[in-house]
Amino acid sequence: MRYTGPNSLGQHILVNTVVIEQIIREADLAKTDKVLEIGAGEGALTSHLCRKAGQVISIEIDKAKFELAKQKLAHYKNLLLLNMSPFGHKPMSFEFDVCVSNIPYSRSKETILWLTNHEFNRAIIMVQKEFARKLSSTPGNRSYRAISVICEYCFNVKELFEVTNDSFSPQPTVSSLVIKLVPSGRKLSYDTIKNIALLFSQKKRNVHKVASSLGFGPGLDSSKRICQLSPNEIVDIARGMSISEARPS
Repeated sequence: MRYTGPNSLGQHILVNTVVIEQIIREADLAKTDKVLEIGAGEGALTSHLCRKAGQVISIEIDKAKFELAKQKLAHYKNLLLLNMSPFGHKPMSFEFDVCVSNIPYSRSKETILWLTNHEFNRAIIMVQKEFARKLSSTPGNRSYRAISVICEYCFNVKELFEVTNDSFSPQPTVSSLVIKLVPSGRKLSYDTIKNIALLFSQKKRNVHKVASSLGFGPGLDSSKRICQLSPNEIVDIARGMSISEARPS
């Protein structure tokens, strides 16, 4: 039985069992692991997680898909299935060792930002290939973004494998990539992340002009553009910006 109703959230359900098994291998789960799955869908990946891990917390925001997954997965005693959105500024109250995520690509950035605020060992995430390139982009590249800085600072990123469009129902029009995130041990506050985004809203301006408009001291080569600064340099500036200063003039 498969849900065939409206797909208003833009979800593409992973139906290729070979890809599912690949994800499970990359997750490298043990019976001592507690897994958080963001985006249960219809439960195809969830059932594999339940068989490999000690405990699984799986979240599905779509009510119809949640009800279908609940029926399919009722026999798994190590599963907590929740109908809710995981995203928010505050960390969740429960702990997890491994995160597995296959959510709408429009929520990929939100997932990365959410994970920066949590403690875990590794995450296996399906993203759009173009978005994965942004995560690993370097200063000066056209794809260098605020999320590039945040991801490079907070995680070690590894591209694992591509996933063909026919692995999903319905088929997406974009290419997909499974990536692995391992926390670097370095954290960014919510305010620092907001300031990084603010800096990148003026990424093509040189540092001394941005410093003047936002009211902070550049403290480095001010002839460079914001988009030419390293992640560490961006983070240092963002941390030095107070909330009252972080307003464009």
